[in-house]
Amino acid sequence: MITQNEYPRLAFCSSLTPATPEYYEKLRKAGINAVSICMHVSGHEYFKYAVIHTNLARKANLTTHAYMITDLYDPISDVMTLTKRLAKLGYGATTKVTILVNSDKYVKDRESKIVKIMDLMSNYHDRSCIDLAFFKRDLDDKLYDLDKLPRMINLTVINCTPGASSPGVNVAGTWIYKAELENDVEVLAYDFYGYYTDDGYQLSLVDTEYVAQPGDSWYSISRRHGIPINDLLVLNRAMHTDRIYAGQVVRIA
Repeated sequence: MITQNEYPRLAFCSSLTPATPEYYEKLRKAGINAVSICMHVSGHEYFKYAVIHTNLARKANLTTHAYMITDLYDPISDVMTLTKRLAKLGYGATTKVTILVNSDKYVKDRESKIVKIMDLMSNYHDRSCIDLAFFKRDLDDKLYDLDKLPRMINLTVINCTPGASSPGVNVAGTWIYKAELENDVEVLAYDFYGYYTDDGYQLSLVDTEYVAQPGDSWYSISRRHGIPINDLLVLNRAMHTDRIYAGQVVRIA
């Protein structure tokens, strides 16, 4: 039998997201049931928008998470601001909190500052509920070395390059793939393993083939179906460098 389950999606909402009940209803109609709201951006005051969008998302009965954007210049101040806003708006310890890193080459010891943010945040928040997000271009430019960072339960990669068919990083659990929804500014992501959406993938024991979804790679299919990647490649007479295309039928048994 062939299985074809679409990946769940979520939206990352900011001050540029339309702040109306109608817009959040549009998200629901688009099949998006989880959002992450921007709480803080280094050097800027966004609390007003955090309040507005948190209230709108909750009134729309969307699963509501939070994120901040840090430039790593003042990690302690960023964490203090973020944790205060999370507490004031009633975000619990199991809310998924994303640390979106948007720094530059002039910041020294970038990985150690990221680790510092993680350690400080874990004093107030369940560490398993803290995620990191990076731009694919920054990883390509070696701005950050993932090997110097703690092993994450999830990793979010931003790759909105036109024509991109995947996050481009094998270990990514969430792929931010576009920044528009019907002409509105909206950051959308595929949540491969249900980290944000709590929408786990139910594997049928009788499925022998799988229809690849946008963003799939040999690694994600291997992880999703619990098959050692070498076995998956042998089953499909493929090499790990072979690309996966949406709609491609992949043998999984």
